[in-house]
Amino acid sequence: MEAALMLLLLFFFLTIGVPIAFSIGLSVLAMVLVSDVPILIFAQRAANAADSFSLLAIPLFVLAGELMNHGGLTKRLIAFAQALIGHLRGGLGQTGVLSSLIFANVSGSAVADTTAIGSVLVPAMVDKGYKPTFVASLQASAGCLAPIVPPSILLILYGSIVNVSIGALFLGAVVPGYLIALALMIAVHILTSPKRQPGIVRERFAGRAAIKLATIQALPALAMPLIIIGGIAGGIFTATEAGSIAVVYAFLIGRFYYRGFKIRDLPTIIISSAGVTVMVMAIIAFAAIFGWLMAWQNVPEILGGWIKSFTANPYTYLAIVVAFVLVLGTVMEVLAIATIFGPLLHTLAVGYGFDPIFFGVILAILMQIGGATPPVGILLNITCGLAGVTPGRCIGYMGIFIGVYLFVVLLAIAFPSLITFLPHMMLG
Repeated sequence: MEAALMLLLLFFFLTIGVPIAFSIGLSVLAMVLVSDVPILIFAQRAANAADSFSLLAIPLFVLAGELMNHGGLTKRLIAFAQALIGHLRGGLGQTGVLSSLIFANVSGSAVADTTAIGSVLVPAMVDKGYKPTFVASLQASAGCLAPIVPPSILLILYGSIVNVSIGALFLGAVVPGYLIALALMIAVHILTSPKRQPGIVRERFAGRAAIKLATIQALPALAMPLIIIGGIAGGIFTATEAGSIAVVYAFLIGRFYYRGFKIRDLPTIIISSAGVTVMVMAIIAFAAIFGWLMAWQNVPEILGGWIKSFTANPYTYLAIVVAFVLVLGTVMEVLAIATIFGPLLHTLAVGYGFDPIFFGVILAILMQIGGATPPVGILLNITCGLAGVTPGRCIGYMGIFIGVYLFVVLLAIAFPSLITFLPHMMLG
């Protein structure tokens, strides 16, 4: 009874527009008040959920992303991508995908990626004749790459909750993440043909000299993902230590090499990153209590028993997970899904015989699709604001780009080694 009340209140608060963190917190608090659970549990569980060394990587990578934006690293990455592939069909769209992929390998945050790249490219694409609905849908979909490829904040959270190696999850996500980026670029090539979008102004080839200059200017920014991923893969440092290194590197390059900001700008940068971090950590803390209360009401056992009685086939279970998470993503924030439902889905997947790394990466991709699907999808809301359209008008293009993500998911299910090869080879 209490669990049903909590779920109903959660969806009620979400429906009336209460922010996701407060929706979860208020529904949890209501359940605590009507049950015999001591109110002190609320504070204790919230503190325990946030008290994790692994989760320390989240504010570090958020801060690294902010330092990149203010330090000029992001602009150099976009200029590099534009010089390299801007002359292709749908050049600015291709640039957006490639820039988002490179930035994703540093920030780990979908919101930071979408805002940083989108604020530059979305207005430029609209001015060049791209359909605003296409532009908003594409940049929201490209922004979804950040929580998939390392150093993904989503994978850090998921790995710390279910006790799976974060480094292994990072390595497992590399191939699927890059395949998604490649598939998005192919989709851009098709969707920007003269027949479909005749108003696009195509860019000229920048020339070898321009590419060389852009590469030299972007080289310090391009080295950052290599340092982070290489260090984690080589066992030199953990994901949390990688976050610290990313912050120091972004600060030194942005301040002393690109001279993009001054020391007096640091309070603004720190406050901006702290705002994102507080939002993320509030969701994690409240969602952890939500999950604990659901477990106290035996909901995971009941749901798990029902699924097991429904099917003994692991791939039927996987199909149920795909449908469940996609639907859930339309009404719930990604990190909340990971915290509340991640442990249950992981436990069932292991029971069905799935590799924890394989299932974790598949689940992360499915969860992140929700970040761009209306009505809750925050990434689509950001890009629609930049492009001057409403999310409802983007359904057609979003359906295509979601299809791209699902195609890679199906490919990984058919060939699990796409995910498991790198972790097994490099970490054993």
